[in-house]
Amino acid sequence: MKQFLMIIGFVFIGLLVNAQQKFNPKGMNYLIGPKPNNIIYHDSVFRGSNEFKHLFYRTGDAELLKLYSKHQTNKIVGQSLGVVGVLSILVGVNNLSGDTKSFGWGMIGGGLLTSIAGGYFTLSSQRNLQMAIAIFNKQYNTASLGIGLGNQSAGLVYKF
Repeated sequence: MKQFLMIIGFVFIGLLVNAQQKFNPKGMNYLIGPKPNNIIYHDSVFRGSNEFKHLFYRTGDAELLKLYSKHQTNKIVGQSLGVVGVLSILVGVNNLSGDTKSFGWGMIGGGLLTSIAGGYFTLSSQRNLQMAIAIFNKQYNTASLGIGLGNQSAGLVYKF
């Protein structure tokens, strides 16, 4: 009976969990990945900060540029703290033997805290990029229909 309830519980949890990201075919989409981050926009994949720069700088929007800059800063700080934390843990483990046990445990604890802080900054950078994409989609991804008149012709213009 206990196993049956566990199976039913796992089935309900499986129904609630969503493993795929939503994809907006008309707008800009941010695909979260360990490295590099990807943006899909108008059937093109943009990878990394050099390609993102072109997307955001061509708008000239100060808010988008600020969020992009925060993304870059937080990403660099997060990755740096992560590396420093791992190195500190390794030095701490190396110093656990002998007379330097307290130093070793201090380095392990400090390295763990530094790695956690690095993870926080990395997640903050992803959040900043997601906000920039949401603002971009809200402001710059609108379709418009206009009428064009010339000297001897008229026409409809659909801009998307």
